[in-house]
Amino acid sequence: MCDAAIVKMKTTVREFAEKEYLCAPLNTMLHARFPRELAVFLRTAALTEGVTESTVIRFACEQWAKTQGYYRGLT
Repeated sequence: MCDAAIVKMKTTVREFAEKEYLCAPLNTMLHARFPRELAVFLRTAALTEGVTESTVIRFACEQWAKTQGYYRGLT
């Protein structure tokens, strides 16, 4: 397994965290419940990336939304 993809993913999440405030303001709040294992994964990913859990979730949601035709203009 190559670590280059993992490093690029980390860079991408950090870049997303820096750029996400440049576009639409974060003025809408949604609440969700997660299974404990997924919550632990999200917290661990956030700590590893040096961002918040919310940023990790927004990043994942935007990646999925892009596959569905959503475009916000961040990249």
